Amino acid sequence: MFNLVYCEFLKLKKSHLFLALAIIILIPPILLYIKYHAEYNLIIWDTYLLQEEIISASLINLPMYIFISSYIYTREFSYSTAQTLFSYSTSRTKIFISKFLTIVIMTSCIMILQLLFAVLAGALLPHEVLTNGIILDHLKMNLYILVAQYAILPSAIFIAQVSRNIILPMVYGGIITTFNMCVPQLKVGIIEYLPFTYPIQIMNNSFKTNIYRQDIMIINNSIPLSSVSIVLAISTFIIGITMCITYYLKTDIT
Repeated sequence: MFNLVYCEFLKLKKSHLFLALAIIILIPPILLYIKYHAEYNLIIWDTYLLQEEIISASLINLPMYIFISSYIYTREFSYSTAQTLFSYSTSRTKIFISKFLTIVIMTSCIMILQLLFAVLAGALLPHEVLTNGIILDHLKMNLYILVAQYAILPSAIFIAQVSRNIILPMVYGGIITTFNMCVPQLKVGIIEYLPFTYPIQIMNNSFKTNIYRQDIMIINNSIPLSSVSIVLAISTFIIGITMCITYYLKTDIT
């Protein structure tokens, strides 16, 4: 399995994907640095990092993760190498899992780099003391968001497998992103039952107003989703990944 994952990264290395991702990851920290340098005298870390996380979670991450997933699963068809890949003695199930593990590794690294670059950009400006607790709280929240996004990635992968291109999955990601931008203004209870809104819900439920300083602070040791939402997220992932593997095993490579 390690060799399969390694091969996936070698194939990606030959593309310009990593360069494009690096540029996208750097955009929010640079924009925040410019904004805070011009408008603020002191960085309050929770407020500062929340703004970076809002930009990333609401506008950037899901479309980027869907693009990565779709690209990894469709490039064999785009480059007409599927016949060679599926002629190996390795089972299609292992090939599918290796590709998904590649996605997990890449998205996890992206999440860590986003937080790291945001902290580094903020450290260049006057700021309050940065404690380990602040880093760990935001890392934990971003991990929750990342896991919630994994729940809906299989549906995008399935669309990519069926269409054999990245256009339809990106349309799917655009629709979800547009809807999620409206989530903070929606008060209807049905939002709790829509797994693709969970990343935004996690972020909204992880913060509260600090009445002493009149700013935003992260809620320590909070569980940002209800039990019903967690069950739905797990169910959505299992159903989606089962559909993907089933289709991957039965699809015609011609």
